[in-house]
Amino acid sequence: MHPVIVRARSRLVIALVLLAVAAPAALVAAQYPAYWRWVALELTPMTWLQTVILVLAGAASALIAVLGRALQWPRIHRVAHWVLAFGFGYLAVDDRFAIHERIRDRILAPRDVRLPGLDFLAPGDFQVLLMGVAGLALLPVVVRALRADRLALRLFALGVLCSVSAIAMDAIDPATMPLDVERLAQTLEECVELLAGCFYLAALGVRLLGVIGLALVPEPVGVSDAGSEQGSVPGRAAEPASSSQLASPQLAEPAGIPEPTSPRSAEPTSPRSAEPTSPQSAEPGRAAVSELAAVSAPQ
Repeated sequence: MHPVIVRARSRLVIALVLLAVAAPAALVAAQYPAYWRWVALELTPMTWLQTVILVLAGAASALIAVLGRALQWPRIHRVAHWVLAFGFGYLAVDDRFAIHERIRDRILAPRDVRLPGLDFLAPGDFQVLLMGVAGLALLPVVVRALRADRLALRLFALGVLCSVSAIAMDAIDPATMPLDVERLAQTLEECVELLAGCFYLAALGVRLLGVIGLALVPEPVGVSDAGSEQGSVPGRAAEPASSSQLASPQLAEPAGIPEPTSPRSAEPTSPRSAEPTSPQSAEPGRAAVSELAAVSAPQ
């Protein structure tokens, strides 16, 4: 994997963990001593932040599914990411519009609807528990889809652990607690939910970066097809011309003129092609030099 992708994955995880810690602290400090107002209640800045995190996680999962189709992944892995995308999308809509809270307060709680054997739950609070059970039922498929990336799998496992903790905290009937304890418990629950969302986004973001890094592997630096660029036979390296040949083109031997073996043993074949061997043959020598210059000159 490219070092840039490796660094981006690490920085994404660190940034999301810091966000999960710093954002609630800032919201608590902004409303202190009524610290719960922007955290524990619905339709608050904390809800908006959770919605954004879930939307980004769903978008990342959808992109992974699309890339998996292009990379010819098994269908079960692509379906797992599509399920994650729709699941996170539904959770984002539920957080933004408080769907399950409205159903509980307007339909289930007034009719005292409960699940048999779960009397410790408040009326209508079993909705979150059912969503958690559905998520755990799909967990083996998701684990198989993320198994190729150990970091993504570990981050997703941390998200599941935080989600289970948040569901367990939400399962406690607030009517059994004093008001101050209820506010603290709901504030901690929302913080754990935000941490879970950040872990999910980190897992899918890391996985997405890993897929991109493997799909866009750069070519090794310094490798070039010199033969095709210079018109030579592919597979045969072209020999670069020396600096003396480039600087002195008149020294190149023209075709059709044989090179003498030595200045003393060569015998002229014609008055124009032989080099002079004595001062008396100066005129033929000048003619041969002129002819060499004319042949070697670029057309």
